Amino acid sequence: MEDSKTILNLKNLTTIFRFGGKSLTAVNNVDLQIKEKEIVGLVGESGCGKSMTAFSILRIVPHPGEIISGEIIFKGRDLLKLKEKEIRKIRGSDISLIYQDPLSSLNPSYNIFWQLNEVINSHDKKLGKKEKLNWIVEYLKKVGIQEADNKIYQFPHQFSGGMRQRVVISMAILLGSSLIIADEPTTALDVTTQKDIFSLIEKLREDLGVSFIVISHDLYLIAERCDRIYVMYSGEIVEMATSDQLFNDPLHPYTKGLLGAIPKLVSGQEKLETIRGEVQDLINLPEGCFFANRCSLKEKRCLEERQILRKTHDDRLVRCWKADQ
Repeated sequence: MEDSKTILNLKNLTTIFRFGGKSLTAVNNVDLQIKEKEIVGLVGESGCGKSMTAFSILRIVPHPGEIISGEIIFKGRDLLKLKEKEIRKIRGSDISLIYQDPLSSLNPSYNIFWQLNEVINSHDKKLGKKEKLNWIVEYLKKVGIQEADNKIYQFPHQFSGGMRQRVVISMAILLGSSLIIADEPTTALDVTTQKDIFSLIEKLREDLGVSFIVISHDLYLIAERCDRIYVMYSGEIVEMATSDQLFNDPLHPYTKGLLGAIPKLVSGQEKLETIRGEVQDLINLPEGCFFANRCSLKEKRCLEERQILRKTHDDRLVRCWKADQ
C-alpha cells in the first residue's frame, strides 16, 4: 500500500511490442514501489523486462513498443496522463536514467564541461557561464572526481571507465533528480570499481536524499547494497523481499535457482547449479505459471492457473502456489 514516503508506484504496468499482427509482452502487469532515500534492486536474466520497465517509467519505450495499461504514480502524479511536454520536463530534472555503458551517454567529440552544460541548458538557460561552471565543478566533486576544475575540459576518452560512470552520475544528479534509475551501472568495471560506484550511490542517497532503482543480473552484488529487491522473470515480478530475506529464505523457485548459480567458495563444489529449460516465448505465453516449464515443483495447477503476486506474513511478495512449502 502506498504511503507518504512512496515517491514512485507502478500499478499493473504493461508494455507490449506489436509485430505483424502479434504482440510481445515485455512488461507484464508490473507492480513496484520506491520510497524516499531507498535503494531498490531489480534483478533477473537478460530479456526479462528490467530495462523495458525503466524505459516505460520515463516513457521512452522504443518503437514499436507501447504502454497499454497501468499507472506510473510519481509524487502523486500519473506520468501516463501527462502530455509529452510535461514528461520532458520530468526527465533529467526529477527522474534520471543512467545507462550501463557511460559512453552511450557521453559524446566523444565534446569535453565534459560542454556536455554537462548542455544538461543545464536543456532546463535552465538563464544562468551565466561562470555560474554554470561553478555548478558543474561542484557536482563533479560530489561524485568523487578529484581536481574537477582541471578535468572539466577533458574528453571522455581521457577518463577511465569508473570515472566516466561518475561523470554520468553527476549528469543524473545535476538538476536535483529525486529518483535515479541505474541500468547495469557497473557492467564492464572491475570488482573494486564496482564497489566504489555502489559506495557512491549510497553516499548520494544519504547526502542528497536520492532514491535509486538499480537494475542488474548480478543478484549477489545487488543484495549487498539494496534495501529491497524485486526479482523479475518473463516480464513480471515473481518475488520481492529485503536482501536478508532473499538470501536466507528465498521463496520462488526462480529466485532459488538464481542464488544457486552464484559461485561459492565451498570446498568440494565442482560446478555451478543451472536453471534447466528455456525461457518462455513472450509472444505465446502460457495460461499458467511462466516458470512452470523449468520448475521441478510444478503440479497440474501451475500449468493451468496463474498465481497472483501475493503478500506473505512477513510483508514479502511472491508469485508461486507452492512458495510456503
